[in-house]
Amino acid sequence: MPVEPKIAATVVLLRKRVPDSDFDDDCEFEVFMGKRHKNLRFMSEHHVFPGGGLDEQDLAEESRTRLVGLDEEVISNLKDICEDPANLWIIAIRELFEEAGILIATNKTEDSIDLIENKPKKLKKYQRSLQKKRKTMTSVLVKENLYYNASNLKYFGRLITPKLSPIRFDTQFFLCEFPQKQNINLFSDELTEGLWGSPKQLLKLYNDKQIKLIFPQYSTLQRLNKFKTIEDAFENSKEVSSRNRLKDSL
Repeated sequence: MPVEPKIAATVVLLRKRVPDSDFDDDCEFEVFMGKRHKNLRFMSEHHVFPGGGLDEQDLAEESRTRLVGLDEEVISNLKDICEDPANLWIIAIRELFEEAGILIATNKTEDSIDLIENKPKKLKKYQRSLQKKRKTMTSVLVKENLYYNASNLKYFGRLITPKLSPIRFDTQFFLCEFPQKQNINLFSDELTEGLWGSPKQLLKLYNDKQIKLIFPQYSTLQRLNKFKTIEDAFENSKEVSSRNRLKDSL
């Protein structure tokens, strides 16, 4: 009997780049990927986008009340995924912070978060507390009077692991522009090194067997390779729907 897939979310970080004269590529953005630790049971030494599965705190009422910037029309198109699709944004934002130290948040007026962005040591301390389960993402936001900022994440598609797999996820993919005032700080127990590159560059590394990818990452890079700018990627991605599924295998 197939294993029931666990709800999960992953974030594809994008940042503007200077075209590389040594590479035939006019793409104006780069994509971030992290290399999974060699000792991990699932996808060891593969390059992935930061993300992970549903946590109990993601479903808490307090977490839901601290989520702002949702597009209700988008939510209505994702109702078949879970009872409250808004939780998917909470998972994505929490996992991105836990694994890469990037905080996608806003204050109550949906303005800048300079006060905490200018304190990288404080962010790292909070990140370690989450990793060690000493704090929850929501408790950190409450303490700093911040909110999960859903408006910064663009829903990009869905993949459900094939039924034959012993470990299965129903994963939602989000695009997010990299906050320039922050720095990536990888959770070394899971991601041992980071890599930035245009979609074309990363696909070439895969084709040259310099990095390992599974189909969700490969397919996402192929889709992103059609766009020249971050704005293009955000504006011209598929119509938002849980039916926008990636294929199951290479």
